[in-house]
Amino acid sequence: MKTIMNFCFALLLVIGTSCSTEPDAPELKSVAAKASSKQTESIVGLGGITGTATLHRNANGITVNFKAEGLYPGAYTIWWVIWNKPQNCITPGACVEGDFFIDVEDKEVDIRYAGGNVVGNNGKGNFSGHLNAGDDSPESINGLMGLPLVDGLEVGNTFDAEIHVVLRTHGPAVPGVINDQIGSYAGGCDNPLEIPPFTEYPDEIGKCADIAAAIFAPAPL
Repeated sequence: MKTIMNFCFALLLVIGTSCSTEPDAPELKSVAAKASSKQTESIVGLGGITGTATLHRNANGITVNFKAEGLYPGAYTIWWVIWNKPQNCITPGACVEGDFFIDVEDKEVDIRYAGGNVVGNNGKGNFSGHLNAGDDSPESINGLMGLPLVDGLEVGNTFDAEIHVVLRTHGPAVPGVINDQIGSYAGGCDNPLEIPPFTEYPDEIGKCADIAAAIFAPAPL
């Protein structure tokens, strides 16, 4: 978890008077415009990893498109780190590593699988993931991390949650193991809870690490 967090960040309507019985079109447009949001952030990572990630939010859930360059060929996964109550972080709305160790239950943080893929020799990785609000699948890995269990992204909280998307390497793709490598936290890992030094980008079979992330601040309506 230290590696994950080391990468680790009133509606005003003008209403005029009118005798018309027609619907107030400007107000309807204003409400409709706030039914979704789009945020794009730079990816921060080891060894010259660059790229951008875009997070789409609506009332039903969140979707991320994560595009990284400068990766070693191999198997990778991306993970949601969802802070349902970022207002309770040490710095409200900018959760950091220390928030895992101080009253973590008050922040209702949850870590879940978002997606996975194999990266080729060009070093470019394209990943995407979607999570519905209130969906408790795929299974949270909070128990593995020693964190309180949380039921994913809270319904009604899609815009107020702080979202971190973390990129994890599972080393070179291994025939017969690839589906596990790109579909689980421990896939292909000798020791899934081993945390290498922050400057290390492992490229050996069996060595896994969280190596990059994009951080999205709350986007309240």
